[in-house]
Amino acid sequence: MDRLRAEAHRIVMAGLAAVAARTAVARALTADPPVAPAAGGRRLILAIGRCSRDQGMAALDAVGPCETLIITDAASAAMVPGARVIAAGWPEPDAAGLRAAEAAMTALGRLVPGDAVLVLLSAGAERMVPAPAAGVTLSDIADVERLMQAAGAGTGEVALVRQQLSRLEGGGLPRLAPAASMTALVVAEAETGEDPRRIAGGMLAPPLGSRVTARALLELYGLWDRVTGRVRERLSMPMPVVPPAPRPRVRVIAANALAVAAMAAAGARKVVRPLGGGPIEIVHDILAVAAGMAPGSAAAFGLEPGGAWIRPDEDADDGAGARSDAGAVMTLGAPVVAGAAGPRHADLALRFALLARDRRLPGPWALILTASDGGGPAGRAPGMAVDSDTLAWLAAAGFDGDVMLGQGRAAEALDRIGATFVSGPTGTDVGDVAVFVRG
Repeated sequence: MDRLRAEAHRIVMAGLAAVAARTAVARALTADPPVAPAAGGRRLILAIGRCSRDQGMAALDAVGPCETLIITDAASAAMVPGARVIAAGWPEPDAAGLRAAEAAMTALGRLVPGDAVLVLLSAGAERMVPAPAAGVTLSDIADVERLMQAAGAGTGEVALVRQQLSRLEGGGLPRLAPAASMTALVVAEAETGEDPRRIAGGMLAPPLGSRVTARALLELYGLWDRVTGRVRERLSMPMPVVPPAPRPRVRVIAANALAVAAMAAAGARKVVRPLGGGPIEIVHDILAVAAGMAPGSAAAFGLEPGGAWIRPDEDADDGAGARSDAGAVMTLGAPVVAGAAGPRHADLALRFALLARDRRLPGPWALILTASDGGGPAGRAPGMAVDSDTLAWLAAAGFDGDVMLGQGRAAEALDRIGATFVSGPTGTDVGDVAVFVRG
């Protein structure tokens, strides 16, 4: 069993190492250097996001000293020699973010023909550089987002409306420096995938839709009369006629699928489709994969953000030994705060152990479910590691797995027996990954 646990750990860490921001930037720039400035031209490095400090340092190492602006969250905003580092609000945009956005726009606006800019984007970028459009305030955008989420709008629909209320989202970066050559290396969050129109609010690509479409969405959800007059005025204005900005060269250097591919290269079979849905659906999908595996094999997969996490006040049987109320669910997407995925992973891990018991899955086996952010700057554990001995360890510690799951105390029980998985700092955030190893 110790060998199984160690093998699962090795495979997960291989996946996380492959998408670490600093490593990914260095690898990408070595394989394909960005366009150099023309003779007499200048280079700018602009790095924005939770991993931007690592990205910026890797870029400086690769291309040499140049003007460098790094915008990141307060917990990551340590000094970088040769760079200006600005701390901005995250996960909620704030006044510091407004100032950071102005600094980024000023730096881009100084570029002239012959200059080159290397843009580095990672998780949280769009929230760290909020840039409300003329006549719109930061609180206006926050209200629109809150209202749309409460009404059940999808993340893509929210992004479409936000883009029409922002100077940066929806293609703002290339519009600010149309004369300079722009190369962008991005770490893609699981929620946005690898679509440039969604990554970092679509700052590098044309918007998802027009103001007409944005207004239609608000009307569809019955929100048009509930948003502020400033938002209504903005979305009622005709779209300005502007020359198309040059398309930047955008390369996704780290993503959930790349982490899973690296885990496969480390010896696991890749489950092509990320597992998604509610907890019951996910654990049954894992069991279906596990049941078809040969002894001595492993499977690696990603977990889609979102889905339902069952609350502790459950009272209908869910088929995995717990009680659930079909209406008692709450949305739990990709963690907004570092380490917030812990309860979801604990619920899934214990739920799977119970289902494996009920379906008599032969042991030995081991399963690790983890967020890729390593617990974030706060250092909170992002994942759980369970195996075919977990329920026996729980019983020896005085815990009934079925009861603890039903009470919403899976994390408490698993932590008490040392099932918490701590990867340590990862320098990335590409969503959740998992590995199942069968002995």
